[in-house]
Amino acid sequence: MDRQGWEERYSAREQMFVRDPNRLVVAEVEGLAPGRALDVATGEGRHAVWLASRGWTVAAVDFSVVGVTRAAARARAEGRSVAFAAADVYTLRLPPGSFDLVLCSFFHPPPDQRRQLYPAVATGLAPGGSLVQVSYDVRNATEGTGGPKDPAMLIDPPVVAAELAALGLTVTRADTVRLRTPTPDGEEVEVVDAIIHAVKP
Repeated sequence: MDRQGWEERYSAREQMFVRDPNRLVVAEVEGLAPGRALDVATGEGRHAVWLASRGWTVAAVDFSVVGVTRAAARARAEGRSVAFAAADVYTLRLPPGSFDLVLCSFFHPPPDQRRQLYPAVATGLAPGGSLVQVSYDVRNATEGTGGPKDPAMLIDPPVVAAELAALGLTVTRADTVRLRTPTPDGEEVEVVDAIIHAVKP
């Protein structure tokens, strides 16, 4: 979906996604020592605000002005300091060695854009820093609920792990996880998610 499509989607509802952080993100990040974090494609900011509440210094970016405005309002209401920016993540020039965590949650760059994004992330990570990606697994298109239906937009953990390893990152986790997850309407649905965790040596 392009920028305008997301603007319209966010504008159509007061709250597009659930407010609580994704439990797979929480489980993967809770063991990390707080430092500087970048939340890529932050949407309504649920993970940026959660990271700030855990002591992280957080920058968060999304190309939707509506989403970022909503995220910033939530952070202010909850007394959390997050540096939000409305920008195209593919044009970001991350300062080398700046982030202890780059989080990509339910962000689905296709292969050609991954080849642009992942090297920038690898450059932006500090030594010992982590890239954590939790997104829909490629199997979700046929076995789960929601998310993109084009398999090229979904995450195949072994493929992404190989791409990150080729950039010099150490992949510590590349798994497919099946679970039930809540929707904004209070229902539960079956999803198939991918978890990628890679560390810069």
